[in-house]
Amino acid sequence: MPSMQSLALVTDFDGTLMEQDVGDELMEALGVRSHPAVLAASARGRRGEIGSYDWIPVSYGQLAGRQRDVDAVIERVHPRAGAAELFAFCRELGIPITILSDGMEYYIRKLTTKFGLEPDNIIVNPIRYEADGSYRLGLQNDNEACRWCGCCKAKVVRELKREGRRVIYIGDGTSDVYGSSFADWTFARGYLADHLRSAGAPAFPFETFHDVLDVLQPHIAAFADGTMHGRRAAAGDPFCKFQ
Repeated sequence: MPSMQSLALVTDFDGTLMEQDVGDELMEALGVRSHPAVLAASARGRRGEIGSYDWIPVSYGQLAGRQRDVDAVIERVHPRAGAAELFAFCRELGIPITILSDGMEYYIRKLTTKFGLEPDNIIVNPIRYEADGSYRLGLQNDNEACRWCGCCKAKVVRELKREGRRVIYIGDGTSDVYGSSFADWTFARGYLADHLRSAGAPAFPFETFHDVLDVLQPHIAAFADGTMHGRRAAAGDPFCKFQ
């Protein structure tokens, strides 16, 4: 069997690894969506004038000083079925897992620890409550050529590819369009699945991680040696810009 070290698995968090979009749950439950500044930023986003790079500071800025409220909301969320089994499968074979999210570091680290979903790497926006009670509001994107996404998922996948990895990407949202466009294989649901279907790009559909395992387990050798069907050209998305 070919070495599993040739593979890397990348999964989105909100609406993918988690059954719920945790960020959306927070925005709705804590009344952030109705804040005038957030309404204005959201309208600009719908018009295609700004991406999450500009929307996140406005929306997540409303969570300063609200750690208890955030904790109460995230107590109600849970992983997608089969998540623990997928992580165990990858750990057994030595396939590194990266959680890649345009969401908030605070709840992502809290929830992965709570549910025992410990990846090899977590790459997210550095938004968190510090031990001294202060609130850090930051973005992961350091790609000076593009300031659209708060977390540049495409850059992370590109770096894995430069390391010689074959990347299996799992996602559901708009930011996953860019990250998955550089991956070798994509498991997609929701918006991402619709987008790839419209573009005529190959993807494996899934609703639970049991669906993902049903494809990975019997074909893992083909994924590892690059012969698995459904492989994309990994040419990237024309919207992405890099220096």
